Amino acid sequence: MLLKFYKPKNEILQKYIEGYYFLIKKEEEPTVEYLTFPNNYSIISVYENTEVTYHENTAIINEKKGNPFESDLICHYKKPIKVICKGNLNEITFYFKPLGLNAFLEQPLCQYTSTFFSKFIPFDDYDKVMTSLLREKKKKKRREQLEDYWLSKLIGFKHSYLQKILIDIENYYSVSELAEKHKISRQNITKHFEANLCKTPSEYKKIHRFRKALKTHIKKNDTDNLTSLSYDLLFYDQSHLIKDFKSLTGLTPKKFFNSLSTQENGEINWLFV
Repeated sequence: MLLKFYKPKNEILQKYIEGYYFLIKKEEEPTVEYLTFPNNYSIISVYENTEVTYHENTAIINEKKGNPFESDLICHYKKPIKVICKGNLNEITFYFKPLGLNAFLEQPLCQYTSTFFSKFIPFDDYDKVMTSLLREKKKKKRREQLEDYWLSKLIGFKHSYLQKILIDIENYYSVSELAEKHKISRQNITKHFEANLCKTPSEYKKIHRFRKALKTHIKKNDTDNLTSLSYDLLFYDQSHLIKDFKSLTGLTPKKFFNSLSTQENGEINWLFV
C-alpha cells in the first residue's frame, strides 16, 4: 500500500488545509488494518470504485466496481476507529484545520453532517472534478489541479468571536473563563462550536490536549515520564492524563506510545494492528 502525505503548496490554502494524502492499494496486496485516533480536523475522503461501510467504530473500505465515486466527511470524531482496507483502492483524503472547511461552504459545517460518517457532495461539480483527480496518474498535476479546485471554492469565513476563542481554548481556558473573558454565555459558545466545529468546547479542548501530548512526547522522546507530561499540559494529575488517553485511544499512554506510527512531519494519525 502506498500512502504519501502532502502539505498544500499554495500559501492561501495553507491557512485552511493542514494537508492531504494519496493512498493506492493493489488487489494482490494483503488486507491492511489500522487504528486512527481523534483530532479536531474536518476530514474528507474521496474514492473511486469503492464502498465504505461503518459499524461500531469500524470502517471497512472495500473495492466495489460500479460505484465510481464516493465522498465522506468526518467531523464527529471522539473515539478511535479501526480501518480495514481491502482490494484495489484509490483514495484522496483532506485534513482541514479547525474552521478551515467552513471557509469553502455556504452553510455552517453542521448542515453537511449529522452523524459520525456522512456522505459529502458540497458542490454541483464536486463529484466530476474529484473523479477526474482520482484518475490523474501524475502526482504533480493532480496536486496542482486539486489545489486550484479548492481555491476556486474559497469564499472565506468570518465569525465575531470563534477564532479568538479557539486560541484561548488551545491555551487551556475553561468554558467558564471563556464566557467571562468574551462576555458571551456558555450556552452561546457551545451552540456556535457545535454548529461550526461539530464538537462542544470541552470535547475540542480534550482532543487538542491529547494531540499536544502526542507532539510533546515525540519531541521529548520520554515515554515513562507521564507525571512531567501531565504537568506540562495542565492535566489535573497523571490519572487524568491516563483517563483521557484511554477514552480517545482505547490504550494507556505507555502502550499507545510504544505502538504508534507517525507521519514525516511528526503528526500521529494511525497505529497499525
